[in-house]
Amino acid sequence: MGPERCAEREKKLRIEPVDDSRVRFHASLIDTSIDEAGNELIHSLRLSGVVSLPDLIIREIDAESVHQPYTACLESVAPMEGLVGLTIGPGYRSKVMALLGGVKCCSHFLTLALDLAATHTLITFLRMRAKIAFEGRHSPDGAWIGTGLKMEPRLENACIALTSESPVIVNAKRYLEATKASHEQAAETAPIRTRTDPARHRP
Repeated sequence: MGPERCAEREKKLRIEPVDDSRVRFHASLIDTSIDEAGNELIHSLRLSGVVSLPDLIIREIDAESVHQPYTACLESVAPMEGLVGLTIGPGYRSKVMALLGGVKCCSHFLTLALDLAATHTLITFLRMRAKIAFEGRHSPDGAWIGTGLKMEPRLENACIALTSESPVIVNAKRYLEATKASHEQAAETAPIRTRTDPARHRP
C-alpha cells in the first residue's frame, strides 16, 4: 500500500417533511478509491423511505444498489425491507444489527440503516425550527432549547453541551417555567364566557 492511492467515503442523510405526520428521508453512501490516474468506484448505495411522526416508525423503505463490486451483492437489497415497522429510538440499533448484521445483508447497507438513527435529531430540529428561529439559540432566555425540551425531554443530558447543569439547559428550564406561569396567569384572568339560552330571548 503506497501513499499514491487513498480511499474516501461520502455519506449523506436528507430529511424532507411530507406533512405534519410524515417525513421522507434520503440516505446515500459512496466509497471511492483515488489516485493520480482517476477514481475507482467501489460502492454506491441509496436508501430512502418514510417515517411517521411523532412515533418515528419507519413506514416505507426503498433500497437501491447503484454500484456494488459483486453480482451476489444484489441479494442485500431485499433484507432492507425488514426495516419497515421499526421504531427509531431506544433499542433501534440492536434490532437493526439482529436484522442485517453479518452475512444477513451488506455491511454498507447496514451502515446506512444504522445512520437512520440520526433522523430523530434532524426531525427534532425541523420541528423546533418551525416554531422559533435558530438564530436565537444564543439568547440567554433559553427559548431555543426550551422549545426543544417541550417536544423532546431526552434532549437533556443528550450530549456534553446539554447536561442538566449546563447554562443551556438551566436557561431552557427557566424559559419553560416562565411560559407555563404566563399561560396559567392568562387562563386565570380570562373572562368567563357563558352560553346564552336562545329560549330566554324569544318574544
